[in-house]
Amino acid sequence: MSDDVAAIRVPADFEREFPGASRSAAEVAANLVRAANAFVAAIDRPPREDADLSASAFQTLAILDGANEPLTGQAIAERLLVSSASMTSLLDTLGRRGLVERHPHPTDRRKVLIHLTDEAQGIVDRMLPAVHAVIAEALADLAERDRERLITSLTAIRARLDVLATGPPPTPRARRKRRASRARSSS
Repeated sequence: MSDDVAAIRVPADFEREFPGASRSAAEVAANLVRAANAFVAAIDRPPREDADLSASAFQTLAILDGANEPLTGQAIAERLLVSSASMTSLLDTLGRRGLVERHPHPTDRRKVLIHLTDEAQGIVDRMLPAVHAVIAEALADLAERDRERLITSLTAIRARLDVLATGPPPTPRARRKRRASRARSSS
């Protein structure tokens, strides 16, 4: 671990200030979000620096590459988890750059299929190995058994979040005001 990276911790009186909250859960959440943001930034860096592609632009190209066939904009949007309007704008941008082409669907006149261009295929072929190298290096210090435990833990968190997403938010208990520090009270 880098010397300048430390675990995010909350104050010892956290549970007194937030009745019903969990200090360790807050610390896990903060560290998970910070790690996820850093991971995404590291993965997004090679395509951004090498090909001047945003994360969603590169992901669009990777989705098309992985499909091994042209896809509709709607199919790409569903896999990318974006709206149709956002997808249209993104495809317009990629089209202007010569990275995708739109062709009529051969059997359904209402649909348009998105194809990778040769230039885009070259970018994907160059960038996917770079992205996977970043992923491998980021997890190099975790033993295989620790990776499996992490997958299990993250899956449990995702499952719980899915349950929370379908019901009303948990009812919080009122926050208690923190005591003024001596430094603030003496001024």
